Amino acid sequence: MEQIELHAQLRTRLGKQVRQLRAQGWVPAVVYGSHYPSTPIQVEAKALQKTLARAGGSKLIRLQIAGREPISVLTREVQRDVLRHHIIHVDFQQVVMTEKITATVPLRLVGEAPAVRDLGGILVYGVDHIEVHCFPADLPEAVEVDLSVLRRLHDTITVGDLKLPETITVLTEPETMIAHIEAPRIAEAVEEAVTEAAAEEPELVRRRPEREAEEEA
Repeated sequence: MEQIELHAQLRTRLGKQVRQLRAQGWVPAVVYGSHYPSTPIQVEAKALQKTLARAGGSKLIRLQIAGREPISVLTREVQRDVLRHHIIHVDFQQVVMTEKITATVPLRLVGEAPAVRDLGGILVYGVDHIEVHCFPADLPEAVEVDLSVLRRLHDTITVGDLKLPETITVLTEPETMIAHIEAPRIAEAVEEAVTEAAAEEPELVRRRPEREAEEEA
């Protein structure tokens, strides 16, 4: 399994002092694990952003802390600034290749739904990730979902429909919806358009009965 390399340094600035780190282009982080004591570290902001863009939460990262042996980690939590959306803190979890882990894996939709192409159905999206339990070496980067099985209106793909190796246990509820085909709303749209048009038409003003009588005389 591919591991992305990331360099870090041990962090001595804690609490309010981390503001100075961020101003200098560093992001405070922490790494922990069942065999690794919680350790504060700091990572260069630009390198961290590139690494997280590639790794997400499902790719192993080879974390090289200066002065220590490299360890394999997964990204567990990323905190961002509410306004600027900059990364302000990251939690990494050390993984041991001989111990199972729980991780979030993204879903990748592939193919085309015949019910959309041929019947005008509307594709409705559900969850875009699932939670799995497996050994680190068996952790998939993503799980592909084939939309070509959606042939009829009201067809649905759920988590229970996914075909994964026996080495991977899916923790997300089987009935959770991934994709669904709804019937086209053409008739409803036409009816609404007619109703709106009728409402916008000016009312006809009937002539007064006495005026009509004068004209007929």
